[in-house]
Amino acid sequence: MNGQRPKRPAAEVGAAAEDWAAFLEALVREEMAAADTLAAHGWWELTEPNARRFGVQDAGGRVFAPVMTGSGHFADQATALHIVRNQPHRTRSDLLGKLMLVSLLKAQAAEEGAPLVGPLLLVVRQFCDPFIDHPGHPEYEEPETP
Repeated sequence: MNGQRPKRPAAEVGAAAEDWAAFLEALVREEMAAADTLAAHGWWELTEPNARRFGVQDAGGRVFAPVMTGSGHFADQATALHIVRNQPHRTRSDLLGKLMLVSLLKAQAAEEGAPLVGPLLLVVRQFCDPFIDHPGHPEYEEPETP
């Protein structure tokens, strides 16, 4: 892997709304399973900035994600805070919202001439965009081999 994200194909592949909905739903269900597993450990918090091990701790005070970016205290704090903001309990709520969006897109796509298919599809595609390198992505293209 060269560290660069794959680019979106120049030509539209023309995947159906159902394909986009199915792809996002599969991703969301996978993420929800991971979030549910981690949520059992309670809410995450930051350790005190001067603690012996700075990072993210569980409800029992166990540091499970020490943060040392090598870029200094402020970068460490920002990184740890980002992890805490994206903890499983919050992530699960975001994922449920995505599932609701997918359900709405499926319902609209099933109706002949439903006016919301286009706008809903744009939102679903935006959520799928970071995963263009995933083989199940509707616009995935096999990488060229040298």
